[in-house]
Amino acid sequence: MELGRVLFLTGAFATHALVGTALVYGFTDADPRLGIAFGLLPDADFLFPAAVGWPFVHRGITHTPLFALTVVVGCYAMIRERAVAAALALAVGSHLAIDSLSPKGIEWLFPLRTDWSPGLAVHGPTATLLLWTASIGLLLWRADGRPSLR
Repeated sequence: MELGRVLFLTGAFATHALVGTALVYGFTDADPRLGIAFGLLPDADFLFPAAVGWPFVHRGITHTPLFALTVVVGCYAMIRERAVAAALALAVGSHLAIDSLSPKGIEWLFPLRTDWSPGLAVHGPTATLLLWTASIGLLLWRADGRPSLR
């Protein structure tokens, strides 16, 4: 893989992890590490073999509201903790929200093969800086002992 692609993916993964962590930390009492794991979960599709094909491709089934709902409801059914369910919804939802604004978009109406996107460069330098600044601000808000937004 070329260096430019590696740097792009590293920045995108770091952004999804940071935004997920900040949202979980800022809005729930759940372990903020859930924001890292579940903020990155939709990109587990990079592990699918290319030969499998759609919907098991990048920005396929794991980048859909149906997948997010399945994860949240499934985890809630197992552990019955609302704070954890909210954390998972925030983390996975933030990933989908960010990627839905990118030029490729996501499959909002999966299993129907439709996509829509405003075509914003959400993983470009300016958008990444804005996302990181907002996320770090939220983390600092909570770390400073200020009341949470819950």
